[in-house]
Amino acid sequence: MYLRTLFGYLRSSDAEREKRVTEDAIKPCQDLEMQQPKIEEKERLWLQWLSALSSSFAMISCGSHFGWTSPALPHLTGPDSEFSVTVYQGSWIASIYILGTILGSLVSPPMVNRIGRKRAFLAFILPQLAGWAMIVPARSYQVLYGARLIAGLGHGGIYNVAVIYLAEIADKRVRGAFGTLLKTSTNLGSLFSATMGAYLSYEKLNLVSLWLPLVFLCTFVFMPESPYFHLMRGREDRAIETMLRLRRLTKPESVRRDLEAMRLTVAESRHARGGLWELVTKPSNRRSLWILLSLKVTQQLSGQMAIIAYTQEIFGHSGSRLAPEHAAIVLGFAQLAAGLLVANLVDRMGRRLLIICSGCVAAAALAVVGTFFYAREELRVDVSQITWIPIVALITYEIVVALGIGTVPYVILGEIFPTNVKSEAVATAIIIGSLFAFVVGLGFQALNSVAGIHTTFWFFSVCCCSGSVWVYLITPETKGMSLEEVQELFNPQKPRNNG
Repeated sequence: MYLRTLFGYLRSSDAEREKRVTEDAIKPCQDLEMQQPKIEEKERLWLQWLSALSSSFAMISCGSHFGWTSPALPHLTGPDSEFSVTVYQGSWIASIYILGTILGSLVSPPMVNRIGRKRAFLAFILPQLAGWAMIVPARSYQVLYGARLIAGLGHGGIYNVAVIYLAEIADKRVRGAFGTLLKTSTNLGSLFSATMGAYLSYEKLNLVSLWLPLVFLCTFVFMPESPYFHLMRGREDRAIETMLRLRRLTKPESVRRDLEAMRLTVAESRHARGGLWELVTKPSNRRSLWILLSLKVTQQLSGQMAIIAYTQEIFGHSGSRLAPEHAAIVLGFAQLAAGLLVANLVDRMGRRLLIICSGCVAAAALAVVGTFFYAREELRVDVSQITWIPIVALITYEIVVALGIGTVPYVILGEIFPTNVKSEAVATAIIIGSLFAFVVGLGFQALNSVAGIHTTFWFFSVCCCSGSVWVYLITPETKGMSLEEVQELFNPQKPRNNG
C-alpha cells in the first residue's frame, strides 16, 4: 500500500505534487481558523444620526419659509404693514413659493449625480439663505414674490437631495426614522415661524429666521458623502472609507458584504439606460412611480398646504376665544410631537398600516371641521359654546397626518427606486406634489368664496379618505428591508433557464 502511494506520487507531475503539498499545508491552518471564534466589530450609528440631524436644519429652514405666511400674511394685509398687500396678492405670496420648488426639482437631478449629494445639498441651501436676505429689507410685494420664488427653488432641490442622501447613508434599522425626519423637520420649521411670529415683530421674525440656513452650512460641511455616489464615480476606496466612518468601524472586512450589494446595485443601474425614459418605460419603475404619485396627490389634496399656509386665518374663522396665533403654536407642537412619534412607529408598524389609519382619521377630522363651518355659516346655528371643535379637529388632523400620509411618502420615496432613476423619480414626485400644492394653496381662497369654507374642508376629507385607501391597496410593505431587498421586491430577477 505504501509502495503504491509512493509510486503514484513519483508518477505525478511537479505541478500536481506542489498542489498537494500546498493543500496539506493549508488544511491545518483552515481547521485552526474555523476553530477560532470570529471577532465581529460592533456598529455604532451616531455619525449617521449626526449627519441626519445636520441635514434637518436645511429642512427646518424650508419649513420656516413654508409656514412663514401664517404669521406674516395677517401683518402684511393689516393696517400696520409698511406697504400695502391685498388678499389676492397675499395668496400669490403664499403660492409662488411652490412654483419655486418645481424649478428646484427640475434643476436638482443632474446636480445630484454630477457633483454629489453633499455638494448639491450645500448648493441648494444658498437660495434659501438668499430668500431670507431678500425678505428682511423688502418694502413691496413684488420683492416678496421674488424672494419666495428663489427660496422655493432651494426647497425643491433640498428635498430631492435629502431623500436620496438620507436613504443612502442610513442603516436599514434607522432608514425609516431618517425618512420621517424630512417631515418632522419641516413641521419644526413651521412651528418656529408660528412661535416667533406670535411673540416677535415681523421684522425680528425675518432676522431670526435668517440663522437657520447658516446653522446648516456650518455643520453639514463636516458630514460625509454618500458611499453610493463614490461607487458611481468608481472610487471604491472612498466608498469603503465612508462606510467605515458612518458605522464607526475599523476593518474593511466588516463592510465587504454590504459593499458587494451596493456595488451590484450601482453596476445594474450603470448598465441600465437611466433617466426619465427609463423611469416611464420600465414596468417596475412605472409601478413605483404610480405608487409615489398616488401618495403625493393624496397628501396635497388632503389640504395640508392650505392648512399650514392659512392656519391663523382658519382659526380666525372659527370664532374661538383662543387667539389665532396661539392656536397655530398649539397646532405646531402637535405636529412636532407626532413627527417624533412616527420615527419609532414607521419601522415597527410598517408603512401601509400607518397610511390607512392616518388617512381615515384625518378624513374624519376634516369632515368635522367642514360640518362645524356649515352649521355656523349656512344653518346659522349658535356655536359660541363649541368653538373649540375646529381647533381640536385640526390638531387631530395634523397629528395623524404626521403619523402617516404626511410623513410616510418621504420614507417610501427613498426606498422604491433604483439608483439610476432615483433623482428623476424624486424630482417628478416633488414637481407633481408642488403643482397640486400650488393649486390647493391658490384655490383655497377662491373655493371658500364660491362654495364656502365648509365645502372646501369636505372636499379635502373625501380626497384624503379615498386616496389613502387606494394607496394602501397598491403599496407593498417594505418594513425592515434593505434598499437592495426592496429593489428585489419591485424588480424580481427571473430564474435563468439553463436547459
